Amino acid sequence: MIESFGAAIRVALAAALAMVLPAGANAQAQTTAQQQQLQQQVRQFANMYTVTDYALGANENCDLFTLGEYRGLRVFRDLLRSDLGKVLKKEQVDQLSTFDKAKSEWKGCLTRASHSQQWAIIENAQVMALAMIAAPSKITADPKTCKVDGVYQALKPLEWSFALKNAEASATVTKRRADYDALTKEFASIIDRQCQKGVSQMLQPGYDAILLLEENNLYLQKGKKPAQVFTSIGSSIAAFPVSADMGVWRSRLGSFLGTRPSRGLNVYRVLDRGDKPVVFFHLSRPGTFDPRGTMLVTRQGGWIARLRSNVDEVALNLPDGSRIALTKQSGSGSRVVGASQFALPADGKAKLARLSDDAAITVSYRMNGKEWTPFLDIGREAPVQSQSMGHIRKALIWANAPMPAKGDRL
Repeated sequence: MIESFGAAIRVALAAALAMVLPAGANAQAQTTAQQQQLQQQVRQFANMYTVTDYALGANENCDLFTLGEYRGLRVFRDLLRSDLGKVLKKEQVDQLSTFDKAKSEWKGCLTRASHSQQWAIIENAQVMALAMIAAPSKITADPKTCKVDGVYQALKPLEWSFALKNAEASATVTKRRADYDALTKEFASIIDRQCQKGVSQMLQPGYDAILLLEENNLYLQKGKKPAQVFTSIGSSIAAFPVSADMGVWRSRLGSFLGTRPSRGLNVYRVLDRGDKPVVFFHLSRPGTFDPRGTMLVTRQGGWIARLRSNVDEVALNLPDGSRIALTKQSGSGSRVVGASQFALPADGKAKLARLSDDAAITVSYRMNGKEWTPFLDIGREAPVQSQSMGHIRKALIWANAPMPAKGDRL
């Protein structure tokens, strides 16, 4: 499969995404040759779609891909689905999906020795993802004139070179150099076409690869002032890197964020397999000097509130009106300028475990025994921060996915 896939994808990508596929309703007006060419292109697009979709499904239950690779697969899968939707009905595209099949096959991590066919698909997908990460360094357009879709930030060639070096450090590139080089060239040409409009979605995988590099670089410098960064991305996160709370991490669940904070649950795959934080959500208040911080959830369901204010009490509010008081572990300074940390006690953890999936948890604080004040989410007109136990449990399942055995890793 590897050889035929490599040839097919190079042919298809020469016109992929820039090509305007004709609508199905116009099929009768086409010549037989045109119809045959279109059918071949659709088959090639469908092949790439099934590969990326399968890889993402497998990644749900096995920690296969780093952040840039994960982003590359998501971006390309979604673009392929969009193009296929121009010539196929929605139900036909749905039938091509291999996401659930992969989740079913990968109930944890499969061994390469016993599942060579499944691993061949994963390797094909990684070649595509690595080529997308590297492609921004190969474009002919001036990178400073093309912004990353979603963050609208343009990077310099030197900054993109870190994504290229990151991709080419992979053992898969050494093994599949010809496919990787050809794909990188084709992806670069697609980015060039997108950059004619000043913005490209296909720059996101490279951006996320640099972000992960900078995050873990900052973690390794913990306590060093000033911290050294390589790129403008690093400068953006230097003050509050996620790695300061999470440690070295590999990937995060969900859509492209860049360096922006995200509402709701932020879910990470962390290298340390101990009972470390892997999920967090923001705790905020509207006033300039009001308490704010994060609530961290650890692998085994512990809750830790870390605030940039020294408050007296923090509690979780349950649907029945009761509260679970968190234990104050540390505090310094004042409510306006200070810090404090609170942790969920063992009996509180047991109480949360008994709640149903639809049970919503909110978080409050108080000072001097006065009225409890609820924390909000972040953003304008933010609602009260509320998280369902079901969403938290699903997040922990994703974050706790095992890694392949050392000899099997990509």
